[in-house]
Amino acid sequence: MKTAAGGAAAAYCRPEDEPKAYQAGGQPFVPDELLGPILARMRAKAAEGAARPLVLPAAPRCAPPEKPSPRERAAREGVFALRARLRRVAPSRRERGCGALVVEHVDTEPTIELRQEAGQVRAHWKGLMQCGHIWTCPACSRRLRTERGKRVEAAVNGLGKRWQMVTVTLRHHDAMALAVSLPALSKAWRRTRQGGKVQRIWSERVSASVRAVEVTHGRNGWHPHVHVLLRTTEWTDEEKDALLARWQDAITDELGKVGRPDALHAITWSEPFDGDDAKGRALYVAKLGLEISGAGKLGRKGSRSHWQVAEDAANGDERSRLLWHEFYTATKGKRALELDDRAQAAAEKFMQQDPKEGSGEPMGSIRVLRDDVRALRYEEKFTRRIFAEVLEAAETQGEAGVRWYVNFARARMKHDAERFAERQHDPWR
Repeated sequence: MKTAAGGAAAAYCRPEDEPKAYQAGGQPFVPDELLGPILARMRAKAAEGAARPLVLPAAPRCAPPEKPSPRERAAREGVFALRARLRRVAPSRRERGCGALVVEHVDTEPTIELRQEAGQVRAHWKGLMQCGHIWTCPACSRRLRTERGKRVEAAVNGLGKRWQMVTVTLRHHDAMALAVSLPALSKAWRRTRQGGKVQRIWSERVSASVRAVEVTHGRNGWHPHVHVLLRTTEWTDEEKDALLARWQDAITDELGKVGRPDALHAITWSEPFDGDDAKGRALYVAKLGLEISGAGKLGRKGSRSHWQVAEDAANGDERSRLLWHEFYTATKGKRALELDDRAQAAAEKFMQQDPKEGSGEPMGSIRVLRDDVRALRYEEKFTRRIFAEVLEAAETQGEAGVRWYVNFARARMKHDAERFAERQHDPWR
């Protein structure tokens, strides 16, 4: 493994720690709870009467380092597993190959890049195709929302003072297509802030804003709504009523009376918080759907988030599959989150001043061959979270841990290929 100055974490199982086992083909420690189910399935398959026994990697001999937190591990494994399960129902070819295909126009081999972030080693795949779909790819969504969540928090932290969230919604029903309601929502909100009394109030009160769009699905169909995080002074009741009336008129112009919300649900004002309060910032980053705990927020009060719709689609529910395709079509090319110019400038300034807000210190990289990726892609059919497990092995075991998983995947692929070839030539099969 190539390392930067200072080297990789000492917890790695390196050749000098286990010279005989490592150099002779022995493998590093991998926790039983990760590989136990895989090994059990493979041994059972080999015992079914295979023509030749399956050769498994050598038993581990190095001591395990400290594990990542269960929450972070479960979050990454969850989104990687969901991405793997969605491949067969994803309407986009790029999403079907995301994170599992090598970028073909690049001459170099794929790598796992190691960085030190917040005092811990973090691994990331490089050289694999990324679809970049924030709405419909669980892994890309988590990566992009995490990055933008840091940017939003930096803007709030850098500007400080009073912040407040406004949630804007519309009336919807089961027959209303998302391809109709989602653009109408965005256009109506844009018109609400432009012109007339509201524009004057907005320019006087609001000094920065962040807009995030969220979509859930319930018994009344798709429910798109906008969360707007404002750096603002306190609005009077009269000013809030002016914003409400303007919004109701704007959404009525877009969707007709069927989309006009009542005064109780149209606009919701949250409790204000101080931008210097870390807990307040974290809470509203989560409300914007930018938390790093998983793919995104869960639905409430009987509704499903779009990730829950995706889960049901991946589990074989036909109605959810159709809804997922509708969601993909309606959100394609739409922005999920947007900082205005003032918030964007404040975020950039704060991140330049505070190195902790950056992407971390490089620690080196681990080379992975294209054939290794092909083997891991085959293993993903049986172990949905395999690409996440390899990253965890890189973080805790270094190159030796990655090689264990690669050898494991290659052994299964070779074994299954030989079994298939033998069945093809067996006249009594």
